[in-house]
Amino acid sequence: MLKYDYSNKVALVTGSSRGIGYATAKMLLDSGARVMINGVDEGRLEDALKSLGKYGEGVVAHRADVRSRREVGRMFKALIDRWDRIDILVNNAADRPIANVVDMTEEVFDRNIDSILKGAFNCSQFAARQMISQGGGGKIVNVSSGSWKIARVGAAAYCASKAGLVMFANCLALELGPHKINVNTVAPGLIDIGEEQTPTKVAYDQATVRMTPWGRIGKPEDIANAILMLCSPQADYMTGAVLSVDGGLSVGRYGIPVSP
Repeated sequence: MLKYDYSNKVALVTGSSRGIGYATAKMLLDSGARVMINGVDEGRLEDALKSLGKYGEGVVAHRADVRSRREVGRMFKALIDRWDRIDILVNNAADRPIANVVDMTEEVFDRNIDSILKGAFNCSQFAARQMISQGGGGKIVNVSSGSWKIARVGAAAYCASKAGLVMFANCLALELGPHKINVNTVAPGLIDIGEEQTPTKVAYDQATVRMTPWGRIGKPEDIANAILMLCSPQADYMTGAVLSVDGGLSVGRYGIPVSP
């Protein structure tokens, strides 16, 4: 596995008590970075911090709902008070309710859009202001989804917010390029994040794998590897890019009979 050196770098990974965010935080720590992990579930966040105990004072946890401007402000204050800078922001926090548009409540729609899109705005603005003031550039990576360009029944709010996240990153890439701050997006396919395996979930996973040329569900580490690459000096000339990490799921209609 390719190794990166993030010594003397400070990172914030939102939604990192499990899954993609946790794997990303752990890889950054393994690469020498100091990392703040984040989540809204106190118990899960505490468990994640304990599991990262070997990194000592190199990792801290901060509970904050990224939808809240006040809570995000407090989180960044805690980060800067502790380490005096931020070099890497990974916007990974998300919500994924399933509901058809005709049945969806306003609360469900708002929660989805706010957790993904407003959360990325809140965190990116605080991070960008700090990166500009400290100088030296920085890296912002948004975790979107293949759903940003492929619609799914029951996922209108999720697909819309993930599509918005891509365009938000592109606009931010234009604005922050002169400050040498890279802003890119990773678009994962189906990833195993340890969700409950209900009959509906199993059926969905099996159907998706049949459409995936690589023939398997992705692992959080597959996405974390891409994020670390985008945060590295090797990706300094990449900004405003959308990197699909999905085993080929988004390439085309795989798994259907060959046309006559």
